[in-house]
Amino acid sequence: MFNSLLQRLPLPPRIPLMGGPTPLQKSRLAWSDDALYWKRDDLTPYGLGGNKLRKLEFLMAEALAQKADLIITSGAPQSNHARLTAVVSAMLKLPSLIVIPGETPSEWGGNLLLDRLAGAEIMACGDEPLDQAVERITSEKKSQGFHPYTIPLGGSNTLGSLGYFLAFFELLKQAEEQGWAPGNLACAVGSAGTLAGLVAANALLPQPLRLLGINVVQNSDQLRSQVEKLATEVLDLLHAPCSLPPFEITTNFVGPGYGLPTPASSEVIIECFRTDGILFDPVYTSKGVAAVKHLLQGKNQEFPESIVFWHTGGGPAIFDPHYYKELLDYT
Repeated sequence: MFNSLLQRLPLPPRIPLMGGPTPLQKSRLAWSDDALYWKRDDLTPYGLGGNKLRKLEFLMAEALAQKADLIITSGAPQSNHARLTAVVSAMLKLPSLIVIPGETPSEWGGNLLLDRLAGAEIMACGDEPLDQAVERITSEKKSQGFHPYTIPLGGSNTLGSLGYFLAFFELLKQAEEQGWAPGNLACAVGSAGTLAGLVAANALLPQPLRLLGINVVQNSDQLRSQVEKLATEVLDLLHAPCSLPPFEITTNFVGPGYGLPTPASSEVIIECFRTDGILFDPVYTSKGVAAVKHLLQGKNQEFPESIVFWHTGGGPAIFDPHYYKELLDYT
């Protein structure tokens, strides 16, 4: 059923980076009587894994079509997107440049180390807003004779969000093959592209799933608007315009802010690693899992029946001293 639907859609070109579906596995955690499943996009094939490969399949195909000779993107110092962009760029023999906020790091742990190993140039923009810095640097590179292709924060534009539109149907097919049907789907939300792709795909189901985004960046109104905008653009791009189904975004697990762990997020990192052997990251996925744990353990469960948490990867960030030193307090 899903294959016939996808075959009718006018998908733009992409380069194969996934190598097949990522695992869908049941958790051993005993947080409630309801089943909990992990969708393991931390196990994508390249650069230590992560969800951004799904977006880069489309984005890098466009970069190659435009004959780009430089890839420019941006993100926080421990950006998973920046890491995978640097890795895929290197695989395609394209130089990459990553713009980060603040000052040049004094320590190169976690994703920053991998950015360097992949050959990316790291440029810190100080107090200059990140988007303005990217625009300025892109203009400078053009004046120097380069033909840069700029990928937005998190790879989260219409083209990038298509990766998770397709991933949604991959999940449904896997669950069907395993003999069950998901009722609820949750993921951490930062730059909005992953959730937007899932929302767009969910719109095509006669009985949509219940979707929950766990906000890790604070401003929920802006994030919701961005998800709705991208999801609508994905459906328009595929010539499948329709009304978006409801979805929820919670800000209850942001804690003190983006990239700042909470006691609950640190505790679930250790609990999940010891029980399921799965490593969640301190910025995104651990806060998402903390939200799922809270829902499953609540007396009045808002999400009954099976829950799938989409593990979007990011494990290398845990090897930044800023994170692992704090985690040791919980061991």
